[in-house]
Amino acid sequence: MHAFGGAATALAVGVAALGMLPEPGAADGAPSPIVTMEEVPSNGADFAVQFGGRVSAAVETLASLPAAQVAALWVDLPRPFVGELIEERPDVIGNLEGASYTDRDRANIRRLATVQRDAVATEQLALSQLRSPSALDSSALTVAEATARVEAIDVLLGLFRNAPSNDARRYLLSLDSSVDGPPLAAISVGDLDSAPYATYFVPGMNSSVLQAEDYLRGVTRIQQASAASAAVLWLGYESPGPVETVSTARAEAGAVLLGAALDGYNAYRDAVGLRSELTVLAHSYGSTTAAITLAGGDHAVSSFVMIGSAGVPSHIRLEDLNVPAGRVYASEATADGLAAKGQFWSGRANPASAEWGAQLFSSNGTTLADGTILSAVRAHDAVGADDAADHEKYLGDGTQSLYGIRRIVTGQPYDIAPVAPAPSTDSTILATAAK
Repeated sequence: MHAFGGAATALAVGVAALGMLPEPGAADGAPSPIVTMEEVPSNGADFAVQFGGRVSAAVETLASLPAAQVAALWVDLPRPFVGELIEERPDVIGNLEGASYTDRDRANIRRLATVQRDAVATEQLALSQLRSPSALDSSALTVAEATARVEAIDVLLGLFRNAPSNDARRYLLSLDSSVDGPPLAAISVGDLDSAPYATYFVPGMNSSVLQAEDYLRGVTRIQQASAASAAVLWLGYESPGPVETVSTARAEAGAVLLGAALDGYNAYRDAVGLRSELTVLAHSYGSTTAAITLAGGDHAVSSFVMIGSAGVPSHIRLEDLNVPAGRVYASEATADGLAAKGQFWSGRANPASAEWGAQLFSSNGTTLADGTILSAVRAHDAVGADDAADHEKYLGDGTQSLYGIRRIVTGQPYDIAPVAPAPSTDSTILATAAK
């Protein structure tokens, strides 16, 4: 339930500044028929030969395949052929589950200029319709959605133009512009193709690309638990507004999309033989979405962490989550005044209650054996509107919650402390969260 402020809306930047080209149309002439599943070669080299000169048909075929089959082909596709696929249809390749994430990033970055151009054109059309004497009652909403879309694309342009030099590289893993308002997206801090520790962070209410800059500060702190890790900001569903949080409708729709993203990751890591720990970390209503996802099938998740949960549907039990025993964690700060309200009004269960059965860890602050003071979380938000406002949020630097999360996502033992005294309000944080 992160508030809207603080996600800087960057000014639109020129295409040349990012070295991006407009998205081309089909260049193969008449569409080629899609071959049947049985006719698809079993390796990428043969696939490239079969579809040589028919790149559009190759893209259509890949888009029709399950992620595991895409991944099996992708690992030995000739690199020049991959380049042709990206050039032909970056919108498909950028969201193709089973393709490598560095290639998906390349396609999505290339696509940003076209998405921005289309968003601006849509906003101008909506504004002209609003000014018309025959404007519909819905015209103002259409303008608001179009403007939010432009602002969100500007945020992405700013993020990938101004990646901080002292942090791990960012990757734009997905970019879905088929929805109204801000596009859906996933951004990784660190290389998901090779990281032995991978974390997907699912935020809650009012989360979208408009808040990506804020959330990325917290995701970056998670990634910093290990130089060999990657942490993903998953903004791949349409999150609810405050009134909608009592319903699971948005969570159920988002669960399908999150499940596909996790399965795509598993398909790729299996194809390349990557051994990794996969953690799903979810905040507020994001934990509702993630719990439905994990209860819906086995997504090979190593650990599931819920912070400030808005509640798990009452029919879902701990043993339904398809996560190894002892690897489901939950934390709710005493000063978090909203999580309990979300659970109460929705009728959903509190996973941070002792009876629910998760491994509990404290967000109330503590002092470590070496004298390091970890601060208490004193709000419901995962992050604030800027770096200073992140202080004492769930993903804030120096909090006990971040300390626990960073140990969990890197597979380290953590001394569970469900009840810990919060430090006094004048306590000084002596160190950042330990790795």
